[in-house]
Amino acid sequence: MKELYSFPIKRKVKQKIVIQKENAKGKIVESTKTKTKTISHKVIFAKPSYAEIENAEFFYGQQYNDLINAGYLTRYLLNKKIEDAGGGSSKASNDLINKAFVDNMEAAKVIEFYEGQKGLDEEQNKKLVAAREKFVETQKTVADFEEFHRIQYNQTAEAKAEQKLIEWFIFNFSYYEDKIEDSTETFPLFVGDDFKEKRLHYLQLCEDEEDLEDSTLLKNKGVFDLSFETLAKVANLWYNKMGSSQKEIEEKIKEVFGNE
Repeated sequence: MKELYSFPIKRKVKQKIVIQKENAKGKIVESTKTKTKTISHKVIFAKPSYAEIENAEFFYGQQYNDLINAGYLTRYLLNKKIEDAGGGSSKASNDLINKAFVDNMEAAKVIEFYEGQKGLDEEQNKKLVAAREKFVETQKTVADFEEFHRIQYNQTAEAKAEQKLIEWFIFNFSYYEDKIEDSTETFPLFVGDDFKEKRLHYLQLCEDEEDLEDSTLLKNKGVFDLSFETLAKVANLWYNKMGSSQKEIEEKIKEVFGNE
């Protein structure tokens, strides 16, 4: 297994400790007390091989076909449907958003040129104020357009199949190290022989801790709760070709997600 990205986590576990002590009659009696212990783990997102990427592409194709058969529209058909209805992809709408993009860039240039300059005359001040207003107006138009398409495209066969593909990568390439004394062993975070079984294990880990009874599942949940969000970010950044090494992904996580 070759690491693509790894990070440390620390989880707190409660342990029962048996204590022996002598009572007033001189007999040795046992009692227990609960102690909280901090355990460190290294969580790893492994680097998929070319053969494994081919398997992923085959999985994506299966999911895509299943979604089409289930009635999900492709992006092309969705655009066609919206265009036929005179909606977000109609010629008039495209012309409007293209103009908004151009106006937004031009307003940004004017603001950049005049902002902070001293000694602006009345006409120049008017240009700066107008540019600021135009920038805010067009920025909202562009944001509304992007949000509309994001919501629409999230329901297409391509988007749904891609979501399943990201899950496939997370389920198959997420590991954690466990250490006992001087011995360290690496375990898969999600257990199962195929995607269906691993996804079932994932859903079990999403349950509240008090609803879980299996000790192994409880241990995995402790690691899962502290690592899944980061693993999802890593998988998405890698899949979208925004990082292919520990350093690149680390930088992109800070750039894209900030202090989340």
